[in-house]
Amino acid sequence: MPHCVIECSAEIAGHPDIDRLLHAVHEATDASGLFQGADIKVRLQSYDDFLVGGRDQDFVHITCHILAGRSDDQKGLLAERLVGAVCERLPGVQSISCEVRDMAPAAYRRRDKPQARG
Repeated sequence: MPHCVIECSAEIAGHPDIDRLLHAVHEATDASGLFQGADIKVRLQSYDDFLVGGRDQDFVHITCHILAGRSDDQKGLLAERLVGAVCERLPGVQSISCEVRDMAPAAYRRRDKPQARG
């Protein structure tokens, strides 16, 4: 936890440095101090068909799913950090947004494989 889902136009997803964007989102989430770095998940979904303001314009939107329990201020700062990280990596993109969504702990389950010890 959390799950950071980056949605973007296909052109952005095809950028040669897209891995840097994924790492920037991970690092910004980790720097928030709200989560353990090993628990942060970042994934990307690109779209070929989209409109932004009625035009074919590149965009990035992050939805960050977190377990409920953080304050509105904490969620706002997290969203601000994530938008800032994307703006820094993609200064030419005009449409960058983020939404932090609470997940009900009672409705969330996960399975992690134990790490091999050695």
